[in-house]
Amino acid sequence: MNDFEAIRRLIALYPQLLDARRLAEWGELFTEDGVFLVFNRTLCGRAEIVNAVGGMQPAAPLKHAVLNPVIDLVDGDRAKAWTDFSVFMTTADGIRTSNFATYHDHLAKGADGRWRIAQRALLSPGDALPSGVDPVPSA
Repeated sequence: MNDFEAIRRLIALYPQLLDARRLAEWGELFTEDGVFLVFNRTLCGRAEIVNAVGGMQPAAPLKHAVLNPVIDLVDGDRAKAWTDFSVFMTTADGIRTSNFATYHDHLAKGADGRWRIAQRALLSPGDALPSGVDPVPSA
């Protein structure tokens, strides 16, 4: 599998594992020292990310739907990606959209050859771009 396909697989596995509540496996998608900027919080390290995001999951079923990522390889073991997504939640009135935003990722390829998320920022429309987070690239 080439790097682009491996990164697309990483991005696609993220919602599959999270929505299935397979949090230990989901956590393995991050580097050990990964950083996640989410809902005005900065989560540092795989353990904190799994604990905090796992605790955010509602009791009702939900589904993340990710769109095609834009991927830029920086070098042989670093990449950046931007992925739009929506979250659909089950309610008493049916299914509703609970969020739509963009993941801004810094990715790293480990010594094991596996790509992981080193830094992920979840930005909703209108959010200011945090320091150290790359804007969506131009054409």
